[in-house]
Amino acid sequence: MSNQFEEALKMLAVGAVNSTKPSTYLYGTVVNINPLKIKISSNIILPESFLTLSNNVVDHYEDLTVSFQTEEDKFLNPTHTHPYEDTQPNGQPAAKTTQTTADFDTTHKHEIKHKIKVFRHLGLQVNEKVVLLQMAGGKQFYVLDRVNPPITNGEYLWYQ
Repeated sequence: MSNQFEEALKMLAVGAVNSTKPSTYLYGTVVNINPLKIKISSNIILPESFLTLSNNVVDHYEDLTVSFQTEEDKFLNPTHTHPYEDTQPNGQPAAKTTQTTADFDTTHKHEIKHKIKVFRHLGLQVNEKVVLLQMAGGKQFYVLDRVNPPITNGEYLWYQ
């Protein structure tokens, strides 16, 4: 087979594939959130009707299983004393004294394992960069994920 003929076949094959507009990925920037609009080039802004969103970019509830153990109750003092006043067998008051309490185990732990419902604040925000999958045919776009971690502004409570 001649080299020119092979090149012509390759060009025809590439042209046939390109004419079907196969899926491809591209990057975009969120320019509006309500309604959602994503800019993919200087002159193309995709409206919400062209977009399908993954769970990575929408607010939603999820089930989460937590599993941990409580810490030892080291703050308890099992050998402390209490003052008391006793009476003698004849009913007369005895001297005031103290009594040590009984020892008890403070080294036990409790295992906590529970399934909880959590709300994930993952909705897109203006100026976030996203990765999109352009579906075959080029008219629908699946928003896969952000390029960077989500923009956050929540309150964080840390327990120690």
